[in-house]
Amino acid sequence: MKKSVSLLFGFAVMPLLLTSCGTSAVRGSNNNIYYHGYSTDLNHDGVISDDEQHLTWGESYDVLINEIKTMPIDTSAELNNRFSYMHQAEDLLMSTGAICPLYWYTDSFLIKESAQSGFFASPLGFKFLYGVSGENTACIASQPDTIDPALNSSVDGATYDSHLFEGLMRWEYTGTYPSGAIGLTAGIAQPDEGTTAWEKVKNSNGTVTYTIPLKTGLKWSDGSSYDANDVIRSWKRAVCGGTGADYAYMFEIFDGGAKAETEEDGASLNAKAVDANTIELTLVSDVPYFKEILAFPALMPVPDGVDAGGTWATPDNYATSFKCNGPMKISSYTAGSTAGSLVMVPNTNYAGSAKVNATKLTWAFSDDADAMLASYTSGSYAMIDDLPSGTAESEWKKSYPKEYFNVGQLGTYYIVFNVNDTTFNSKLTSEADREYFRKALSLLINRQYLVDSVTQGGQTPANGFVSSGLLNPDGKTEYIASNGSKHDGKGYYSTETADFTSNQATAVKMLKSLGFSYDETNKVFTDIPTFEYLYNTSSGHKAIAEYLQSAMKAVGITMKLANQEWATFLTTRKSGDYSVARNGWLCDYNDPVTLLDMWTSNSGNNDAQFGKK
Repeated sequence: MKKSVSLLFGFAVMPLLLTSCGTSAVRGSNNNIYYHGYSTDLNHDGVISDDEQHLTWGESYDVLINEIKTMPIDTSAELNNRFSYMHQAEDLLMSTGAICPLYWYTDSFLIKESAQSGFFASPLGFKFLYGVSGENTACIASQPDTIDPALNSSVDGATYDSHLFEGLMRWEYTGTYPSGAIGLTAGIAQPDEGTTAWEKVKNSNGTVTYTIPLKTGLKWSDGSSYDANDVIRSWKRAVCGGTGADYAYMFEIFDGGAKAETEEDGASLNAKAVDANTIELTLVSDVPYFKEILAFPALMPVPDGVDAGGTWATPDNYATSFKCNGPMKISSYTAGSTAGSLVMVPNTNYAGSAKVNATKLTWAFSDDADAMLASYTSGSYAMIDDLPSGTAESEWKKSYPKEYFNVGQLGTYYIVFNVNDTTFNSKLTSEADREYFRKALSLLINRQYLVDSVTQGGQTPANGFVSSGLLNPDGKTEYIASNGSKHDGKGYYSTETADFTSNQATAVKMLKSLGFSYDETNKVFTDIPTFEYLYNTSSGHKAIAEYLQSAMKAVGITMKLANQEWATFLTTRKSGDYSVARNGWLCDYNDPVTLLDMWTSNSGNNDAQFGKK
């Protein structure tokens, strides 16, 4: 999911592996959807044959991701092959140069001791405060773009949705945060055990069918009833192309889900209500992260009659006709990106098992980390999820020894290039040249310096896009242990500070080879087009942007900075109305494919515009 803040406290880069099975040297059209420059071993025989070369993004990356999602995983060999194919997909992604990872996230925040009992956070970035007693105010971001579960794609929106809605499964924490453990438990579904246990059948064609009983007497927050039919209707709304949900591709694990997006009513989705209290659904294979998907906001049911565009979940309707089924409901809403708030109170018609101790929970909106800290220090806020830049982690620990948390998080902070942007086309007339150019810019970033001297939040420099913390099938070793196009764990480039000088020299050499003029006396380029770097308003993002700007300037490249408030920024980036932008993605479930399938041609989260006009 998209993350709004960078979690700071306080461009020179690494040697890139320039050879990859991902991209051929063929010069293609300026429009990426027709660019036939991708090559990959689609039949996994160790050889890239003629028919596996000069492919479009859809013919290569989309096909590979679909295979990963649908392949059988009944044996250890099949599981290992699946992970091997995911590394192959990451090779292809990184070969484009359009995704430039900076660091792997950690989750840093402040929370008062009085609010810690009953609180927990997930590695996916969601914060849960419904279990905290009394009245509390928290600030995690500026005003959300939407809280429609099907349309939301941000972490802050998902946090609100996880309080207001509930799917078949939900996240639960046992013990005291952060020393306890997080796991999945039944939400509106009956537990997967006992006399009403879920039924799972493996079909002869490789698909898997689940029959899942729901709890009885389910009600919306206004007291009206809902049942299995409402769940199926909500799923078909989310996957329907007319809804425009960013996460429609998440339903591709369902049989018929890949086709349902083009169906006006999602009729291809192989899921139905057997009766009012029972759901039957069929998956394309025995998907290992299936239950985590059932806890994801995009699959949470929404009331009947909601419009495809999500206006039912706008401020005008929050306090009057907004219905939900989670542990909390909306009491009031005040619009405003920096002075607004969303107030929640307990949902007395909640049918789930979450322990609700909150009597009132106010989510204040702000994108000003200094103001957030001031409100926290004064006691107005019980928790803040963004800290001002310029202060080292050690100082936060010293100043707030019992209130400062820095925990592991599954996600990556990165730069994204719009592959359909024409800023560089006057100098770079082929997509292959532009890929080479983007890789050169990546070599001008000193990631170790960035995390040590700019972010200062205990982050780890990223040498690939898939984040640290995701495990291989053995449950012990990390996915990144085989990171990089050579799959040797060394990544797609070195992040060592000692390698920066050679990285920068390599970048200069690459840019020269593309025909850019270089002043040997002043050691700067003189004709690389000026470009704009877009970020959402935040002191942390600004500090990173200013560092990147200085790294570009060191070799004569002018990078202008522009910022937008969070909701506008999301729309701009999604529509492809930008050249280069900051981005951050937290995993939606505990599997590497959650960081890979977002880049397919039909994904609403494909901000790089791969395979799109």
